Amino acid sequence: MTGPDPLRDELRELADTVTPTDLYERTLTRSRRIGRREAVVGTTAAVVALALLGSGLWQLPRTGPAPVRPAAAPALASSAAAPVAPTATGAPAQGSQSTKGSGPARPRPARTTADPRSTALADLPGRVFYTDPGDAGRLVRLTPGEQPETVLAEPYATVGVSPDGERVAYVTDGALMVVDTGGGDPRQAYPGTASAAQAPAWSPDGGRLLIGAAEPGVLDVATGTLTPLPSGLDGRQFRWSGDGSRLVYATAGCGLEVAEADAQTGTPVPGSGDPAGRTACRPVSVDATGDLVTVRLEESAPEEFARGDAAAPADAVLDTVTGDIVELPVSGKIIGAVFNPDGYLLVRSVRHGTHRLWLFAPDFTLVLRAREPAALSGLGLLAYTR
Repeated sequence: MTGPDPLRDELRELADTVTPTDLYERTLTRSRRIGRREAVVGTTAAVVALALLGSGLWQLPRTGPAPVRPAAAPALASSAAAPVAPTATGAPAQGSQSTKGSGPARPRPARTTADPRSTALADLPGRVFYTDPGDAGRLVRLTPGEQPETVLAEPYATVGVSPDGERVAYVTDGALMVVDTGGGDPRQAYPGTASAAQAPAWSPDGGRLLIGAAEPGVLDVATGTLTPLPSGLDGRQFRWSGDGSRLVYATAGCGLEVAEADAQTGTPVPGSGDPAGRTACRPVSVDATGDLVTVRLEESAPEEFARGDAAAPADAVLDTVTGDIVELPVSGKIIGAVFNPDGYLLVRSVRHGTHRLWLFAPDFTLVLRAREPAALSGLGLLAYTR
């Protein structure tokens, strides 16, 4: 028989002091603690799940390589932009009226006549020059606010006025002469000049002249040096754009071409879109950029064009990109049209025997419409200068 065990006796006494109630309370407390922990975990899981649903990251990864998306098409050049539709009546239109060609949208006139900013001839900026078809030696200048005056009385075959209106170049007896419009004696600028194929055409800066010699060339007025045009520019009646960047010229067979100023060849202008089937055989003046040119429309290549006569005034405006005739909101018959170097268009019309001048800004806003002095009625419109 074993002796007494003090440790066992103490454990038995401790067990006897623990009641069922103690065990129940402890179990309940532990259960509540576990419940709270599971509730927290469940709430957190729900928040994470909602966040994943909102971000789209809940989707399972797809098997296989990601689909290849086609590369974006390169942007079209500005020359392929769709034309903008004309604006409402009375406001300058901002798009081409033509669907032919692919040039950038450019200003076009409204289809109906708008009210001008002024009807007083004195408000016309710049100066207007006229030739006398009955007298090959008379050049007349109209300065607003003054009486028309003769600024050249020498005989000439062809003539050209500088962009600032201060000088005149003309061909007489095979020589190119230059004279100030304010007076003074003419001086010879180049001896061997042909008048039939090229009227003197001033550069926008007034320092050079496109002339006809053995071959068309550019003459430095100050030095007398002539630089022939590239042989690929096969034409006549060359005209500079107002900014000097392009040349527009006539070709054999009654056509037109446009070339960059430093190019070796030109680009043909599409056939005239004139409803009557007439053809633009000769450029008279070019706007600031070379997009528009005033021309003389003919039924066919006229005999006088074959002789190189450059005296007939322009009667239409042609789009050099599309070949279309630009409709001008002018009443009466157009008997003259010229651009100045800044792109302003001066149109001359006649109706019931009355002559009027119409001035359009480069955006074709009608700046002025005024009656022309009766003394100029028998003359031909030649140039409009600053």
